[in-house]
Amino acid sequence: MTRKYEVLELGDYSRRIGEDNVRLVLGTFNCPLNNEVQDFLMHKAVQAEKLKSAITYLVFDAEASSLAGYFTLVLKAFSIAKDKLSSNNRKLISRFAELNERTGEYTTALYLIAQLGKNFTIVGPKRISGRELVELALDTLRKAQRVVGGKLVLVEREADRPKLLDFYNACGFKSWNERYDKGDAVRYDQMIRVLESVM
Repeated sequence: MTRKYEVLELGDYSRRIGEDNVRLVLGTFNCPLNNEVQDFLMHKAVQAEKLKSAITYLVFDAEASSLAGYFTLVLKAFSIAKDKLSSNNRKLISRFAELNERTGEYTTALYLIAQLGKNFTIVGPKRISGRELVELALDTLRKAQRVVGGKLVLVEREADRPKLLDFYNACGFKSWNERYDKGDAVRYDQMIRVLESVM
């Protein structure tokens, strides 16, 4: 990373400057490419933080002290049918998941990068890259890994967005499964990678 970034957990930041001031900071975020990413940060992140159902991290440009982006992390139960996996994927997941012989499904707990967004009010080369945001999220997960373990990281991308497939492939994620969300009427590609430990 060429620029320096500071990653602050939303709850800690809110306690430091107050919830009203946090909402003003969040109001500087704009992500026109994905309304869901913007809506989550503006209207759901604070409540999810209070419930501890998802933890959001704000990424600030250390030089400009501006909100560069954010990511949200969740611990998630994950199941996948054995017969949906290639032999290579089956071999990989069997190292981290338990196979229920009765249902034929592997089940594990994994980390989910639930939201990821960069702030488009920052223009040109000063805008954080998606790759930098993913690396910051993975670094944060490595801290959790040292405390509680865990090796698998999941992202879900809308299946009709091929550029995201290329992006997440470049970040080390591999397609495993598709999931259809009836509420959103969206098909998601579930992509997984192994979180390497850094000693």
